[in-house]
Amino acid sequence: MSKLRWGFLSAGGIATAVAEDFQIAGITIQAVGARELSKANEFADKFNIPNRHEGYEALVNDPEVDVVYVSTPHPWHHQHALLALNAGKHVLLEKPFTINAREAQEIKDLAAAKKLFVLEAMWTRFLPSMDAIFEVINSGTLGEIKLITADHSQYLPHVPRLWEPELGGGALLDLGIYPVSFAVRALGLPARATAKATLTGQKVDETTSIIFEYENGAQATLTTCMSAAGPVTGAVVGTFGRIEIDNAFYNQTSFRVLNQGGEVIHSYNEKIKGIGRQYQGLHLEKCVAEGLAESPIMSITESVEIMKIMDALRAQIGVKYPTE
Repeated sequence: MSKLRWGFLSAGGIATAVAEDFQIAGITIQAVGARELSKANEFADKFNIPNRHEGYEALVNDPEVDVVYVSTPHPWHHQHALLALNAGKHVLLEKPFTINAREAQEIKDLAAAKKLFVLEAMWTRFLPSMDAIFEVINSGTLGEIKLITADHSQYLPHVPRLWEPELGGGALLDLGIYPVSFAVRALGLPARATAKATLTGQKVDETTSIIFEYENGAQATLTTCMSAAGPVTGAVVGTFGRIEIDNAFYNQTSFRVLNQGGEVIHSYNEKIKGIGRQYQGLHLEKCVAEGLAESPIMSITESVEIMKIMDALRAQIGVKYPTE
């Protein structure tokens, strides 16, 4: 069992998926808070959670909670992360980290002032398959990386929040964050980032294509769409060979390493229990136990820099949210 006691701020669908994986790993969910006590009780009954709260302030002020997992829609990430930090709790904050870089920086500054740990719940970074992918990249097997490709396109007309500006809608922030974060991890921050998009009548992006350019000549080509199902695959292309990552590239999935001639020289197809959202929780607990200020895999500094990129991309495609 884990040593930290977790409080879940919100009891929605994402919280349910995370709680299922946390239970697989033996992570202690001590409390849950929801706007309605009936929702908190329903969630707590399902996962045998002892402490139930009506409202988020009661949750963050629960003395038996050490770390708060925030899974509200992203327009409220900033508010709820600050609420938890001001209550003296560490925070696991759902992706995208915030609506914009200003909000992200304020969270970073408060966490530093309070000496508390904040981690973006970019859960894909902590999966065993991603560990294996970056082991190949860092080994030099691929040579110099020249190109990253990644797609996250899903048919989601039935998800109302994605289409509403007031809820931080659009493909880029909700889906595109995965390819963007993957490219940044593989190649670093781009020297130039360019985006083109098709907007809905509500002025959120339905489809966005992105190119990252790097000073060494490398590029990343990234696509995202919320009105059509794409391949949701990825590739890392180097001078000696490439990695082909299967659908969905951001999940625990399979991949192959091919040499320049297209011959498969390594295959990966390991299975895990659950979806894999437990690994981010275990990573946060390890970082806190070691007294780290930031994660070596998904630092809050990098989360802020990625939000700066997202701000620049949104400025190019003309997406602005009512809260900005």
